[in-house]
Amino acid sequence: MKFNHRLLYMGCLSALLGLGACSKGFLNVNNNPNNVAASDAPAALLFTGALSQTATIVNGNGTGMSGGDFENLMFPMNYESLNTNYQVAFNITRNNYTSNDFTGVWADCYHVLNDYQTVLATATISDQPFLEATAKVMIALHFQILVDAYGNVPYTQALQLASGIINPNYDSAQSVYTACIAKLDSAITLLESDSVTVAGAPNPGSADIVFQGNPTEWIQLANTLKLRMLLHEINVTGQLSFIQAEAAKIANDPNGCLGASQTATINPGYATDLSAHLNPFWSSFGYTITAGAGNPDQSANTYMINKLANYNDPRVGYFYCVDGAGGYSGNSFGIPSNANSSYVGSGPGPTPGPASGLTPPFGESATQSTWGLCQSPTQPAILMSSWESLFLQAEAIERGLLPGGDAAAKSDYQQAITDDFTYLNVFTDGVTNGNTAASYAQAYYSQHVNLVGWIASSNKIQAIIEQKYISNCLTDVEESWTDFRRLGYPIDLPLSNDPASTYPRVNRFIYPQSEYNTNAQHVQAQGTISPAGPKIFWMP
Repeated sequence: MKFNHRLLYMGCLSALLGLGACSKGFLNVNNNPNNVAASDAPAALLFTGALSQTATIVNGNGTGMSGGDFENLMFPMNYESLNTNYQVAFNITRNNYTSNDFTGVWADCYHVLNDYQTVLATATISDQPFLEATAKVMIALHFQILVDAYGNVPYTQALQLASGIINPNYDSAQSVYTACIAKLDSAITLLESDSVTVAGAPNPGSADIVFQGNPTEWIQLANTLKLRMLLHEINVTGQLSFIQAEAAKIANDPNGCLGASQTATINPGYATDLSAHLNPFWSSFGYTITAGAGNPDQSANTYMINKLANYNDPRVGYFYCVDGAGGYSGNSFGIPSNANSSYVGSGPGPTPGPASGLTPPFGESATQSTWGLCQSPTQPAILMSSWESLFLQAEAIERGLLPGGDAAAKSDYQQAITDDFTYLNVFTDGVTNGNTAASYAQAYYSQHVNLVGWIASSNKIQAIIEQKYISNCLTDVEESWTDFRRLGYPIDLPLSNDPASTYPRVNRFIYPQSEYNTNAQHVQAQGTISPAGPKIFWMP
């Protein structure tokens, strides 16, 4: 099945959308997204397929360059580096990106937005308020992703084929943010209403492959997403009163945000029968269905390895595999020089698998437990982690947007670190620090080390973002990229070592070439776009 890109969305490449609909998601059940009224797929089933597509976008395995929507951001964010055994990709080492790079972010987001819009329309007509509300949450999520990457984007006129709009105008980035926060408020109101909570109300149940039809958890996700957006624009002139008012709504909602151990995940039924059925993170940062490295041109990053060592952080072996010498080594961002560098995405690996991927950090048997980022090819895909939510709450408390003061901020900060240690299943050796991942986390954050220990850190916001950056290693690069662009943390994030770098930093994506080809009037009205600017509205 192949869609006309001018009809499906205003300017997405038809080939990308056609391929996306046919091959990317094995639960993508689109019929004809060009005609919402004609779609005969049940809204719940279409919602399942859309959530599956979201998992591929968020977990770096969409149709973007090199196979992943955000994967190449891992390099300037110093989570990973290039491997010496492959031809150097100079667009990466020089930040020399064009309108033909990162195109999957645009195409994939608008593609799945069309599906969520169909779910919303169908659910509204058929009186399914749960699906109506959750579709709104996911629409807000994807527009947040688009704004944070591109700035101004089509919103008001987006997905308006029925109204004859095939070349939509662009809305200001800040107005899209405001509209999405209002959409989240609307979703929360619906999810808290009798129309959803009363016994016998329509519920998607297992078709909801995130929370299995639990409205409370969807409210918590919506509040967390709203808090993320509010903090993104915390330094925007004139927004403080709006941010405070919206944060007060979160504070007064008894459901709150995602808490400890409440990571929102997606699992449509990942399986090992076909490559397309593997968990998308596993495919990007782990292994192929035949047990080879998923992306052998990638290696660990020296900056990240050294940062972990300087903080006495034991997670290095849970983010990266061991190298050929049995240790951990990487390459700097830019031109690689270490031929013996570690691979990314540490975990037990497949059976059989690369020997370097089967050695746990403390020498336990690889079959003793799952551990690291790549624990299984069928593991759930992270939509929003509990540690990100807790770091967001810690920042909001520290800024006075949420109640609790220093004690509450400290508690959320330490719990966020603990949740990441627990997710990675940081092993004990049976001798050191007891027998739980939480005990290792406690030993880590109890150090009197700046930007690690709460009391030892004079700048609490910097400590929160520093530890959030570490905990998000490989799992949420866009959020780390956004934190760096809005706050400048980590302050020592290296530039590329390529002497011919075109731009020192990547501040934004360039609109895809398909927009310049098919929606030229409106995209050209955005001015001259480069990786350096114009900056996203919340950037200093």
